[in-house]
Amino acid sequence: MSEKMEMNSIIKMVNYYSGLAKQRELTEIEKQDREKYRKIYLEKFRAQVRGHLDSIKIVNENEIN
Repeated sequence: MSEKMEMNSIIKMVNYYSGLAKQRELTEIEKQDREKYRKIYLEKFRAQVRGHLDSIKIVNENEIN
């Protein structure tokens, strides 16, 4: 699996395994894949949030005037 996997692809796989789990019991390999995609999703999501937070600049109103 590529390190640069797009979020859309990751979400698609997470949703695929979630839907499949609602229909039937997942095999052990499917459960492992589902956990792998969930982990990748959370890592990428956290990195995106961290990136957004790091780019925020706090401005003191008193410094503007």
